[in-house]
Amino acid sequence: MNLRSSYLIVLVCLCAFTPLAINGQTSLIILDEQLKPIEAATVLSESGLSGVSDSQGKVDIAIETAEQLTIQHVNFQTKQLLGKPNKTQKVILEANVKNLDEVVVEGFTDNEKLSKMAGGIARLDAKDLNRFDNFSLVSAVNTLPGVRFEERAGASYRISIRGSSIRSPFGVRNVKVYWNGIPFTEPGGNTFLNLLDLANVGNMEIIKGPAASAYGAGNGGVIKLQSTNLAQLSNATEVGLTAGSFGSFRSSVQSNWLGEKTSITGKYAFQTSDGYRDHNAMQRHVAEVDLLHFANERKAYLASILYSDLFYEIPGGLNPTQLAENRRQARPGSEAFNASIDHQYFIIRGGQEYEFSENFRSDVNAYFYNRNFENPFNLDYKRDQENSVGFRVQLENDFSLLGRRSSITYGNEFQVAYFDGSNFGNVGGEADTIRFRDELTNKLSFWFADVKLNLTESLKLTVGASLNHIDYDINRVEDKINNSPGQFKKEFDRVFSPRVALSKTWAENFSTHLSVSHGYSPPTTTEVRTNEGSINTALQPEIGINYELNIRGAAVYRRLSYDVALFMFNLDESITTGTDGNGVVLFQNSGQIDQKGLEAALQWNWLTQPSTRFTSFNSRLAYTYHDFEFKEYVDGGDDLSGNALTGTAPNVLSLMTDFSLISGFYANLTYQYSDEIPLNDENTVYSGAYQVFHTRVGYKRANPNTDYEFFVGVNNLFNEEYSLGNDLNAFGQRYFQPAPERSFYVGLNLKFKH
Repeated sequence: MNLRSSYLIVLVCLCAFTPLAINGQTSLIILDEQLKPIEAATVLSESGLSGVSDSQGKVDIAIETAEQLTIQHVNFQTKQLLGKPNKTQKVILEANVKNLDEVVVEGFTDNEKLSKMAGGIARLDAKDLNRFDNFSLVSAVNTLPGVRFEERAGASYRISIRGSSIRSPFGVRNVKVYWNGIPFTEPGGNTFLNLLDLANVGNMEIIKGPAASAYGAGNGGVIKLQSTNLAQLSNATEVGLTAGSFGSFRSSVQSNWLGEKTSITGKYAFQTSDGYRDHNAMQRHVAEVDLLHFANERKAYLASILYSDLFYEIPGGLNPTQLAENRRQARPGSEAFNASIDHQYFIIRGGQEYEFSENFRSDVNAYFYNRNFENPFNLDYKRDQENSVGFRVQLENDFSLLGRRSSITYGNEFQVAYFDGSNFGNVGGEADTIRFRDELTNKLSFWFADVKLNLTESLKLTVGASLNHIDYDINRVEDKINNSPGQFKKEFDRVFSPRVALSKTWAENFSTHLSVSHGYSPPTTTEVRTNEGSINTALQPEIGINYELNIRGAAVYRRLSYDVALFMFNLDESITTGTDGNGVVLFQNSGQIDQKGLEAALQWNWLTQPSTRFTSFNSRLAYTYHDFEFKEYVDGGDDLSGNALTGTAPNVLSLMTDFSLISGFYANLTYQYSDEIPLNDENTVYSGAYQVFHTRVGYKRANPNTDYEFFVGVNNLFNEEYSLGNDLNAFGQRYFQPAPERSFYVGLNLKFKH
């Protein structure tokens, strides 16, 4: 029995474990999504009894037999559950968010409404993530202004936040990702987001632009993922099936048992696809267990276990001639060399949240992961193995200033990874003679502090900073290319990254925010240690300063809400890509880049309250304008200063309309437009502008014991030909990764309430 089979058996057994119910009082404890008590929630029983929750969220209902209970609160969505006599049941309510500025986000360690927070911040909750086909996060994330999520092939992802993909020929770099409070980005700077299924993401929050003052390196921004939405899954089992074009199929099961003291969640998801293009198949198994134990009113313990087994084939980029001949073909040689990725990942995380007093709280998380990575490619064959440990400690103190409550958040984050990577020749898709082998130790650590001062009732000042330290220790154990093994250490200077923000509320429905933040992004180990065998110790970190103005509010009787950002980011020592004569991607510092932009999100609520026919009806618009250019850039004697930044579209637009009827029918309609994109630094090749239309319609019904949903959908309804995930500065003009033509899907979701 191999390692991946053992992990799956253990986790599936854990997922099947059902805790015994513990008898207690006939009472409910009503909490919000942050597990904080909700006061003044009304509880109504079928027999006409009622009660109101106290400051601890507790309410007693004297029922003698099991009855349907309805929980209501003006700020939360109404919820029904089966109340059981002689039981204490925890109930988690989901916020009733009708406008953009009402969304509660963590942001820079704040946990406040977006209307009170500076910076470009966006959140996707369960209804946003499930508007599309359930096969990936790509379409949902692309509804946000300033963010571009690309899928170069099935399960081959790349994320660009405000142009950050320029140094990501593949994978996710220059963006820091957290999952359940721990860094999901490895200390070497790479993030393997494709290891996660939609079942492992209950909600997503994105900070756009540098956030080094609280989260360390990464000029693109920060993505924070929470795997389980207890407001939707508590004491229920959900089963989902989706099938679609090109042999796509996904099945998932998620189950939660929430008691007075303990919550246990188990998940398993399987996905497979033949792919749109030749040599484009993928398959993924993911299993997860989440534990939450309330030791008392002040202390909670948390744990997560995740195992992912991912395989996908790499069709490769096409040149213009190949694209015109057959857009579904693979790059010549990809199949012969078995270009693919086989990746196994196991992570275990533990944490504690403790409220020492009313004014002092702590949040501590630690993790260990192991991963195995095998990547035959047209040019070589890679085998990597990595182990990593790390932690994040975050403390928060409240204090009084000018008679008003203020706070300071501070702490430390540390990661270390031990990496063993071997590079072989590739003969017929099999590993041949070793070319070189490296043992790496990557260390990352930073201290951070964030002070939030409420200067007046409507004016808030935030001052934050971090001190960052990163080093890579590379020991070349074998070197058959140059016959010169040796040890190289790349230790970057410590970097101080401050941030200052000022937020002003002018009226109940209007606020403005100014911020200046320092960005810092060192080269990743993949950029320092390249595939052709060189070690580029000359690469320097990117350093930049971001100036931003945010305007948020609501108008027209709060039917219209808006979130607008204007920013200017000046980046020095930017890292760009190039290729050698064999097509191997190399990296270099290119000088200065100026990035100016406008990002706007608007929402119009057609209904202020449910009507006789509709339960909800709204439209949203997301618009991005990016004016990004190389300010100073000389490449091989060619002066490219003034050229547009590679890989960034000047204009992007998304328009969405969603409605649901009293009868249970609903529809999600999405239109997306992207301007043309420069594909090389010289700006001589562009991808064409494109517009795509996606739609999903379904029928959803809630019952006391079981909810069910049936849906069908079409992606790329008008069969647009476009490329989603272009290869930048590609050798041999292999720029294009064609996106699928029109595709269909159908699905069924069942929710069984315990």
